[in-house]
Amino acid sequence: MTRKAHLHIEGVPNPLAMKFVLENGILTEEAFEFQSYQEASVSPLARKLLLLRYVDRVLIFRNHITVLKTPDPATNWDSVLYEVRMLIQQHLEDNEPILYMGSTSLTHERSDDVVVQIIVNLLDEHIRPAAQEDGGDILFESYESGVLNLSMHGACHGCIYVNKTLKKGVEPLIMGLAPEVKKVVARGNGVS
Repeated sequence: MTRKAHLHIEGVPNPLAMKFVLENGILTEEAFEFQSYQEASVSPLARKLLLLRYVDRVLIFRNHITVLKTPDPATNWDSVLYEVRMLIQQHLEDNEPILYMGSTSLTHERSDDVVVQIIVNLLDEHIRPAAQEDGGDILFESYESGVLNLSMHGACHGCIYVNKTLKKGVEPLIMGLAPEVKKVVARGNGVS
């Protein structure tokens, strides 16, 4: 049985990412990110997208799918947007599974440290909703000797504005309420 999938596309701050929003349904309650075809074995939709030579990673959350393309200048969004949108739309309209049981969602690293609990609460209440609105996610990775390490996902991964976001938004908020934090950095994830 097919159902009509109403999709619209939103540009996000990261020029390598595009957000495909399902207007008439929810895909998942939690965020799931896939960076390779093998990793996407639990998501038929992500596997299809990662088979496209220009797709680098896929984030599925609530009612949207964020697709990051490779930085290859020969492949611009204008030339591939239709193909990606149609692949997503066909998958949804054919009522194919988004995820299989046993999929692992994006979560913060665990810690019993009181400072870390304050940080995680700030991330969940103030920072992650803004990042998720832009097709990304920001998670706690570690905290040691005053340095907070965050991992960037979806459209936040490799975004050219990540340092500005950290210095002007994330760092002042966290340092204002958790003065033990002296520095906030995005570890790995293609962020320079």
